[in-house]
Amino acid sequence: MKRFLHGIAAAICAAALLSSCGGTDPERPEARRVLLMYAAAFSNLSNSISEDIDEICKSGVPAAGSSDVLLIYAHTTRDRTQTKDLNAPVMFRVYRDTGGNVVRDTLFRYPETDDSATTEVFKKVLGDAVNHFPAKHYGMIFSSHARGWVPPGYSESTSIWSVGPEGEQKEYPLTKEMGIEYGSKSGMDIREVAGAMPVKFDFIIMDACLMGCVEVAWELRDKCRLLAFSPTEILSNGFYYKDMAPLLLNTPTPDVERVCREYFEQYDRMSGLYRSATVTLIDCSKMDALARACADIFSAHRDALDGFDPMSVQPYFYNNLHWFYDLRDLAVKLGASAHELQVLDDALGACIVYYACTEKFFDLELKDVCGLSTYIPLYGKNKLNNYYKTLSWNAATGLIQ
Repeated sequence: MKRFLHGIAAAICAAALLSSCGGTDPERPEARRVLLMYAAAFSNLSNSISEDIDEICKSGVPAAGSSDVLLIYAHTTRDRTQTKDLNAPVMFRVYRDTGGNVVRDTLFRYPETDDSATTEVFKKVLGDAVNHFPAKHYGMIFSSHARGWVPPGYSESTSIWSVGPEGEQKEYPLTKEMGIEYGSKSGMDIREVAGAMPVKFDFIIMDACLMGCVEVAWELRDKCRLLAFSPTEILSNGFYYKDMAPLLLNTPTPDVERVCREYFEQYDRMSGLYRSATVTLIDCSKMDALARACADIFSAHRDALDGFDPMSVQPYFYNNLHWFYDLRDLAVKLGASAHELQVLDDALGACIVYYACTEKFFDLELKDVCGLSTYIPLYGKNKLNNYYKTLSWNAATGLIQ
């Protein structure tokens, strides 16, 4: 299961990665745009994320001396079945030399003991990228496991089995959700992620499960303008990397919306359980009206919210990770008036740039969906509810009092 902050064919192994990287940085002018792919894949995602790295390295990377720079931080396993056989994390620059050959030039080698799914390592790597390549514009792809805003280490019983109409059990395809990096202290606290970012990003693409939460977008609103993510899980192959580099680099304006469209369309063409995808692109600079609309609804319908049954609301999860429900459908089920819903719809329309979903995610029907998930307070989950009270979205809207 796929990917983030804890926080979804052949892989490039350590020898292949390091042998293909070498030499020194080519002479370069001051960077115009830096795109960093942060691949925290020391997990069961190692093979699929390594394939993504291979794909983006073939897709029209900048030439040597270009003012646009592609950096990749990669932490994978040599063999996903031998977790003690480490591939030390590295950061390398990818460029095309004068002969047209793709070069992976290692810039930094990090300790094997680094856990890339921690805020400390995340902050260190981003600092190295920014210090080594000062630029006017930055973008980031985050590829790993994830569970939205849920705090590190929090767990409840989960199930990844689907029971068919005749009682036959089937296992779902691998996604980027069920796990983090191999390590006892792995996981990022969403409250600390923005503080780990040394610059404001023009865009962030979260190729990681369940990150399409209003809570995540609000926490990152001052460190990112465009944020692409999925309110459901993401199949382990993730986004469509074959065309990604030329859409985001060496172009006047990065086409993040097209990146989202290509991601959706690749899965919408599939069949069966593999035809499962949601994607949302949000303009974080336009979220204030959304917070005000939600605050007004939560306040006006406080009595309905107390003791509310979350299962009456459209979910974005297919198993027992019952922390992610549709934001607009929650307002509807609370009894929001026509005027309140119109204000909410206007606010959603202002900040959501693009949203698409398949008819189902695995066996979960996606009907009453707006593209952003939210938590609904769960009775008896005091640890989780108390943590939620510390999120800035809760401070802005008063969902839990």
